[in-house]
Amino acid sequence: MWTQEASGRVSHSFEPVILAATLALIPVLVIENDAKSDTWRNVAAAANWLIWGVFAAELAFVLFVAPRKRAALRAHWLDVAIVVVSVPLYGKLLASLRLVRLVRLLRLARAGVILSRALQAERRVTSANTFRFVSIATVFLVVFAGAAQAAFDGKDFKSLWDAIWWAVVTVTTVGYGDLFPTTTTGRLIGIGLMLVGIGFISVLTATIASIFVKSDRREETSEILETLRRLEADIAELKAAGSRS
Repeated sequence: MWTQEASGRVSHSFEPVILAATLALIPVLVIENDAKSDTWRNVAAAANWLIWGVFAAELAFVLFVAPRKRAALRAHWLDVAIVVVSVPLYGKLLASLRLVRLVRLLRLARAGVILSRALQAERRVTSANTFRFVSIATVFLVVFAGAAQAAFDGKDFKSLWDAIWWAVVTVTTVGYGDLFPTTTTGRLIGIGLMLVGIGFISVLTATIASIFVKSDRREETSEILETLRRLEADIAELKAAGSRS
């Protein structure tokens, strides 16, 4: 069920649940920022509390079962940061004080720590599956870059969805040109996304290509093995016939 490693980290079987919660954060972020109706805002608020509850429950479980609690706290510092930074109540409090920029920065910090935890969960769930890890890392990079643009460059990107669309267009090198940053901060974010994101896309493309190559080679290998088996059978028959004669 669970084990505490030498580093103090508690390994448990709930990592898929954590990964699902972080994946659910992506549509919640978009709805939270861009929803116009009260119904969708209430849905986003409820989802925010649910996701926060998942992380809070995980941290409580870790601290409850870990024999070395101080070591567990040091090893799970990211989980502590998520629980502290991502309380949905902070956003409402800052919004009531009309601190819009602080609300955006808080959402960006929340997205950053939770997406980092998602990559950690994915690595622990499927440590050998490079394709899945790089795919999720690419998606999260796009979402985080979009959230950063929406937070720091509200002049050019009026909504989070617009910023995510720009990030997808940029990282895939399509470059429609319908949306682009004009501020210094926005362009710096764009430079970082291009340098890191194109590398991720390259790894993703190479991984997909290697899957097809391995599939072709697997078929060739099976054919070669089958041919060798037939040759061994023929040689055995020839040796048996020679010994009888």
